[in-house]
Amino acid sequence: MARLSWIIKEMYKDSRKNLKWILKGIGLTMAVIFLIKILIYFGLKDIFLPLMAILIPIGMLYHWYSMSYDDEQKKIINKLKDE
Repeated sequence: MARLSWIIKEMYKDSRKNLKWILKGIGLTMAVIFLIKILIYFGLKDIFLPLMAILIPIGMLYHWYSMSYDDEQKKIINKLKDE
């Protein structure tokens, strides 16, 4: 039981620390479900996989370069603070 309680405590601690990311994940999941429902309603469920095959890599690239942009901005700010 000690292992299980430690795992639960760590999950709770991490979930509190990363609540913003958890909520984003839940929101993204709900958006995908909503998109599937809309496509099924209009009879376009066959377009879902090609659409996701295009949108997911674009979103991942945006997120990657957004993080790089934030890092560059932090470097500039730190450089200005040091001067």
